[in-house]
Amino acid sequence: MKTFRLSPLFLAVITLPTLASTEELIVTGSYSPVTNEQLSSSVSIINKEQLLQLSNHSLIDALRQVPSLWVEEQGGPGGITSIALRGAEANHTLVLLDGVQLNDPTNTRGGGFDLNGINIESIERIEIIRGAQSAVYGSDALAGVIHIITQTPGKKSTTLNASLGSDDYSSVGVSTSGSINKLSYAFSLQGKDAGEPVVGSTAKNTEFTSRLNWQHDAHAVNFSYRYFDGERTSFPEQSGGPEFSVGRDLDMSDYKDQSAAMSWVSQVNHIWKSKVSASWYERDEDLTSPGIIPFDAVPPNGSVVDFNRTQFSWINTLGDQQKFWANIGVETKKEDGASAGYLYSPDVYPINFALDRQIDSAFINLNTYATEAWLVQASIRRDDAEGFDANDSGQIGTKFTVNDNWTLFANWGEGFKLPSFFALGHPLVGNADLQPETVTTRDAGFEFNQNTFNARVSYFDHHYRNLIDFDSATFKNVNRSRVETSGVESEFNWQVQENLSLRAHATYTDIDMISSDNHLLGRPQVTYGTSINYALNDAWSFNAQYMRVDERFAVSRYTGTDVEQTLNAYNRFDASAHWTLNAQLQLGLSLENLADEDYYTDIGFPAAGRSAKINVKLNF
Repeated sequence: MKTFRLSPLFLAVITLPTLASTEELIVTGSYSPVTNEQLSSSVSIINKEQLLQLSNHSLIDALRQVPSLWVEEQGGPGGITSIALRGAEANHTLVLLDGVQLNDPTNTRGGGFDLNGINIESIERIEIIRGAQSAVYGSDALAGVIHIITQTPGKKSTTLNASLGSDDYSSVGVSTSGSINKLSYAFSLQGKDAGEPVVGSTAKNTEFTSRLNWQHDAHAVNFSYRYFDGERTSFPEQSGGPEFSVGRDLDMSDYKDQSAAMSWVSQVNHIWKSKVSASWYERDEDLTSPGIIPFDAVPPNGSVVDFNRTQFSWINTLGDQQKFWANIGVETKKEDGASAGYLYSPDVYPINFALDRQIDSAFINLNTYATEAWLVQASIRRDDAEGFDANDSGQIGTKFTVNDNWTLFANWGEGFKLPSFFALGHPLVGNADLQPETVTTRDAGFEFNQNTFNARVSYFDHHYRNLIDFDSATFKNVNRSRVETSGVESEFNWQVQENLSLRAHATYTDIDMISSDNHLLGRPQVTYGTSINYALNDAWSFNAQYMRVDERFAVSRYTGTDVEQTLNAYNRFDASAHWTLNAQLQLGLSLENLADEDYYTDIGFPAAGRSAKINVKLNF
């Protein structure tokens, strides 16, 4: 492993006190909503205001400023964008939208979700929970959970938004919310054309989101529906990109996502709350790829994918959430995926597969205040999936309030991930004998809260087993990799003055592939950054972000064989300004890569250069 040297900024961040607690309810990482004080896991919350300060047009750019969350992108907006929590694989993070799981096990990334498929204007709030969460969510939540929550129903408002920018960027949308008697609603329709900031990389999409809430006495019914339709182009992955690719033809993808969820919450009595939920997710994708010239490694190929997931759960919350409470329940999940594919080698060769599975689960979660200042939590969950042995996942956490300023926390958890349909069923590389990937995670740290300053620092240690890898000797996917990741993550907020705030973060991650000289690709050892918000007056506000990213390993096949290189470290600066003319009209200007830093996101894939965007919002 490389030697790690503490930079002055990193030293400053990890020695500063941590993030302030909030009384907002957190719906991720627990079976029932809790406050930050009632959750021992390492959590980051980004509300809409903070999100748009970090970026007013890109969810990917905003998430760069979250500690231990690494956004790996391939070129511009049309390339695959992966998220790694604490150095894990992208498909080890469970992604939820309004409670619905978005991971697709039929894709070539083993179920990793591309966050380019969500428009930032649709988002109300993001909750990020780190560490294994299989004791709550079952399969897929090895490294943590990212939960994206769309506009909240109820508050009366209507907003029109539009943007124009460099490289033919444009977006337009409308959102509205309000209530009629006991029914609250929120609707949003957004469209975006990301232009072509990097040669060959384009993306267009349309997204509709809706949420309804009905409440009457001790009952509440919630409903959500989302439709997303997109298309994109890019140079093939590991092809050498626009700089080195011998062929100039592009990957082309048309895809559609739909999801819906409904829940009924009933407060049966003062110590018993019952929640019955159902959700549905569907993804269709038509992908064609020219392959990588020379065609020895990746010939021209394509596929048409159809995936469906339905999920039902019943959760009972019993007790007093100020003293002792328990969550007990059951869940069943059905996944059904099919891929009709082909490749030229040199004749047309079909590569079709279709799989389905059902996972039945039961769980119990216990929470108690051993003393007024000491919270203890424990969960155990059993998941019984067709074709695999039943899996038991445990989780234990504790949080101790030392005084009004200092809080200590520690967590231990187990996680597992069922092999993806692609890894199991693909006719060429699939292996029906694959076993689930597993992990044991530990973290411990402290929070510091004092008036205008707050911070959070934690140490983590994750041990992965049976990771699925491609074996070139047998040309099959196999279980073999053992990986250990450990490190330090930190974040802090400082309200310097009434009109000036500062946010900063830093992460050090050490990745060790046991008994192997290979490297996990695309993940830096050190990242750190800062964000400043300054309100000149009631009309003008300014934001600036800085990000430092360490070297990363990358592999390309444009020569016909695997070639590993080290991508250089880089610094990135972004800035934005907002002018509020009146209560109805706001104008904005954002500048990305302000210093026009010349860096690469993958071998031969340059990052977008300096760009500008203007936006307007009308509120009614």
